Amino acid sequence: MILGIADSNALLSKKFGTEKHVHEVIKRLSVHYKIYYFPTTISFTYNEINTEINKYVKIPSSFFSLWDKREKKKFSLTRELFSFSPLAKELLSEYKKEVDSVDFLYIPHNYRLQLMSSILMSELSNGKFGMLLMTDPHNTLLEKESFFKCVSVWEKIWFSKKSAIEFCLAQRLQNYVFLQKTRRLKPSFIGVMNKGVLKYSNLSKYFNVKVISPPHAFNTEALKYRDVGKEDYAVFLGRINNAKGIYEAIEIGKRIKMKIMGYPEDKRAIELARKNGIEVICSPDERTKFETLSRAKVLVSPSHQESFSVTILEALAVRTPVVTYDLPSLASIYEFQAVKFVKEFDVSSLYKKVKEIIEMNNVYNLFDENVEEFVRLHSSWDNVANAIREVIESSNEE
Repeated sequence: MILGIADSNALLSKKFGTEKHVHEVIKRLSVHYKIYYFPTTISFTYNEINTEINKYVKIPSSFFSLWDKREKKKFSLTRELFSFSPLAKELLSEYKKEVDSVDFLYIPHNYRLQLMSSILMSELSNGKFGMLLMTDPHNTLLEKESFFKCVSVWEKIWFSKKSAIEFCLAQRLQNYVFLQKTRRLKPSFIGVMNKGVLKYSNLSKYFNVKVISPPHAFNTEALKYRDVGKEDYAVFLGRINNAKGIYEAIEIGKRIKMKIMGYPEDKRAIELARKNGIEVICSPDERTKFETLSRAKVLVSPSHQESFSVTILEALAVRTPVVTYDLPSLASIYEFQAVKFVKEFDVSSLYKKVKEIIEMNNVYNLFDENVEEFVRLHSSWDNVANAIREVIESSNEE
């Protein structure tokens, strides 16, 4: 089979959750297929591109020619979100000149900004394609959540009703466009990363939805740090921004010893944390991350935007309990004693649960064989790639 992949994440030098997932899966799929990689329009917003993925795939040369002229190729956010843009159509036209067709097109780990241009690339496979969607409870395609609930949630996250209304309106409009265009194209499958999606979105009403299991893996270096011992502090790990709940974490850190680790996106939050005596470790290396996470008594994860949460997975790998919000995506995955859920935005209950775990004599008692089995399943990118390959193969045979 000749496999096409429509994506731009693998062109980024950084290798966080999404980029790591795409890179590792492509690397393994290339063992089984000849792969053509078709960058989407979002790549025209990059200042530079990393061609390391060339080891595993063939990228049409026309892409590089167009990308070099990106100053003249206008990227319109509005067009990219709500239509098959002129830039996307130009890319497709150039790709067709070099690639007759592929047997199947896979769209990995998709998100709203590259959604429309990647779907358009299905013409390269005569319409035979499937995609893996990002599916956060408050930001998933075809969500069941009401417009007013959407505004209420994002207003609390961003502290701005105007921004919340604009976001939720744009979200609904793209949902409509996506449904109209994608139903006509008839994807073979839409992959999701948790079974909670079946409850909080209408995707399964219109499409063949497949829950990918396992959808992600962790760096097994983490396992070296699982027995370093515990200290009486909590830890926050993740991108330092509003959607990940950094301000709620700081509220906990005012009352309990805490360390914050992550990619620094909100300077104001970092300053506030340090002002309150909270240690902040920006962009930690893997050793620092895993050792700090392992020594913590508990991971505080008040995130409002998760489809899977590699952070929680890493915490379980080093045997650190977790307190997080009851997002249906997470509740459908982490059904373990070691993961405690509280109502979203309930900072008081969040604090109480964190304090309970901090005061426990032996938090390792929260970990049982079910957690160990879960960690083993998610300890290899081979397992992730095989799960995706199985869905692709079965869909291509239909």
